[in-house]
Amino acid sequence: MILRTVTALLLACTAAGAAAQSLNGPESIEFHPRSGRYFISNTAGGIQQRAPDGTLSLFTDAPTSPYGIELLGGVLYVLDSGHLKGYDVDSVEPVLDLAIAGASFLNGITSDGAHTIYLSDFGARKIHRVDVADLAAPTQSVLTPTAQTPNGLAYDRAGNRLLVATWTSNAKILEIPLDGTPTPATLIQTQLGNIDGITLDCHGAIVVAPWSCGSGGCLRRFDPPFALDSPAQVLADGLSNPADIDYNRLSGEIAVPESGANQVSFHPTGCEAAVFADDFER
Repeated sequence: MILRTVTALLLACTAAGAAAQSLNGPESIEFHPRSGRYFISNTAGGIQQRAPDGTLSLFTDAPTSPYGIELLGGVLYVLDSGHLKGYDVDSVEPVLDLAIAGASFLNGITSDGAHTIYLSDFGARKIHRVDVADLAAPTQSVLTPTAQTPNGLAYDRAGNRLLVATWTSNAKILEIPLDGTPTPATLIQTQLGNIDGITLDCHGAIVVAPWSCGSGGCLRRFDPPFALDSPAQVLADGLSNPADIDYNRLSGEIAVPESGANQVSFHPTGCEAAVFADDFER
């Protein structure tokens, strides 16, 4: 009886350890230059961390259904079931749990690198804005509604605007100015379907991760200056439901969580690896 009990406990611990070191519906990824880690949200629950040698370990299992994640000022912000949550990047201590008023399905997230976080509400077609300058008293508002369904978000510091990937056939990339009236406008009209992730590379090019590129998911790049009919440059094909991507300045690669394959893949952009990561979001 004792042997059976010990064996059962060992098997349970082994299963728990395996679950803590695997990806299950990876949705969003963020690179942390100081530690060389990638943080990866799993829609089935929890946040994994990927070490420089590629090994996975559990960062926290507190979020039950995390989607977009964003690093800002030593805090990993997480969208989880209508809440914006924050965890200290070193101690993993929770520092924020904010219910977003009127939230339907919070999905994408980005920041201005200072104290403002932007959230896409996939279900309600809104962009929310949260000021986290004071974590003890964060403030929130609706930045703007969008006619299209918003998914991934990226902050364009040079243009002081928000870039929005939309979820539809012939998806649009929207721009929302942040220095005046935040009225969404179409920046690029693509022929891609269901764009999930969006980011900027070292040249200011827009990189997107659509689920439908004729056959399966892909990575596509749009080079500046942008126009409605800007052509899409091929970076990668054959991706399985690519989600919320991140550009790593230290390696010059795009990291892609492939939610349909429970894996993360890495793709060169043509940017050279940087010696220093001048990354205002971290």
